[in-house]
Amino acid sequence: MPRNQSRAAQRARAVQKAMGRTGKYTKLLRSQRGVRKEPVHVEPARRLAAHLRADLGADGEKAALLVDEAVAWALKDRELKHALLRAPDGLAARTRLRAALDRHAADEVRVHDAPLVQIVYTVLEMAADQEAGAELLRAAADVLDRLVGASHICNPAIYGVRAGGWLTAPRMWERIYTTTAPAAVVAAAALRTMRDAARIPDEDEATDADCMFTLQEAARFARTAAELAARPAA
Repeated sequence: MPRNQSRAAQRARAVQKAMGRTGKYTKLLRSQRGVRKEPVHVEPARRLAAHLRADLGADGEKAALLVDEAVAWALKDRELKHALLRAPDGLAARTRLRAALDRHAADEVRVHDAPLVQIVYTVLEMAADQEAGAELLRAAADVLDRLVGASHICNPAIYGVRAGGWLTAPRMWERIYTTTAPAAVVAAAALRTMRDAARIPDEDEATDADCMFTLQEAARFARTAAELAARPAA
């Protein structure tokens, strides 16, 4: 699916550009002032990095640094988009900002989408082995939930599971978890659901939506696993 817009939005933008008009939504956003909110996944991603360092020590440092880099990418992306949105209508200024945004976006999957989803997957693997603390698992579940969101358009979780085919190995090579602890069983279900999402073909917006719905189910499994892990042992 397109990187920056849905297929319908691309057609609408082309018509708008040809007629030399600015959309009502763009005008409204340009008129707004005040504090800019961070992307919704930034706060849980920071928690994820903190728990990786606290719970895993040196073993979690590399993953935590990847999360830090992804957060920095997301904040820079938001900054560039707001700058472009509020830029004057002069062609030269907007062209420079658009070029900077395009250069930044070129690294989105490599720096942001894939690392965050892969680290969430790794934490779920630890949970399926009963090796992840409840707060680490909760942070990972929250990150996945925010990345999936409620729209299949430009969805970072979809890009993350599809990146490089890392989750599409033959089923015969998949690991089978035999633990019976409730949190571990549900974490294993989340892993399987993420793999199912990755196997959905990248064909059109219908398959993108199918992938999103499957990932939403994975996020629910992950949140449930975190809730179960936080309960005191009977």
